[in-house]
Amino acid sequence: MLEAISQLGNALKSPKLKCLEWYENPIESTEDMNQFTRVLSQSDAVDELSFGRNSNENAHAILSGVDFSTYKVFNLWGNNLQTNGRTDIPDLIAANSPLEELSLYQNRLNDDDAVLIAHSLRGNTHLRKLDVEDNDINERGMRALYEAVNDTSTLNALSGSNHSCFLEGLSDDFDLEWINEQEGWNGICMNRMFKIHKLMAERYLNGGGNVPHLNTEMSGENAVFLTPYLMESVVRRHDAFQKKYNEVECSLGLLYELLKDWKMAELFSFR
Repeated sequence: MLEAISQLGNALKSPKLKCLEWYENPIESTEDMNQFTRVLSQSDAVDELSFGRNSNENAHAILSGVDFSTYKVFNLWGNNLQTNGRTDIPDLIAANSPLEELSLYQNRLNDDDAVLIAHSLRGNTHLRKLDVEDNDINERGMRALYEAVNDTSTLNALSGSNHSCFLEGLSDDFDLEWINEQEGWNGICMNRMFKIHKLMAERYLNGGGNVPHLNTEMSGENAVFLTPYLMESVVRRHDAFQKKYNEVECSLGLLYELLKDWKMAELFSFR
């Protein structure tokens, strides 16, 4: 094994070697594993690592021993990984490195891990895909991940959610396929727009309306100045939805609701 790792180190010196797959080849010796992480760290070219079906111990060694600050793809699937409270994965996400894809498929991450990962996602703007399928994540962890990218408690919370990461592996109760697509029509900005429009449409269609929420979420005199911008944004979101889905949304009803019940008297009282 040590000789194989040494030869790998020679190969990794090539600037043309961009991707490495180490599959079903667990490294049992601590010394060999330390050498493996060293040769990986010495490469300036590799930006994609697939390290699958090796072992929990090997996966921990990779997470703690390799600098992923220049990596774009990291696949850690099938290692039976359990963290036991370690935060290497959420720390990696929170660092907001150029990492675009992270697969944690088929490991033993639990609800506590999911909550920490969800918290780290809120400050990440580079990760485009995160796969957590087939872990030990239950409703609490699923909900935390879901709300990290789609917090509908308020419009401000929704706006501040992660709009760049496509989450794969959540249960049907936390379906994100429609609003958090892997390839948005116009990237991050449009994804945020779709989510906000969907929330406002649901509030309107479900009978409660948007006005009670807006009175709570946008209280004070400043809300008056926001009124025309909010109305104009409803039209823009409607147009964007039509371009993407060729569907008619409830924009007229939304506008009527805002005109009828939200801040109109205050708005026209200003000179």
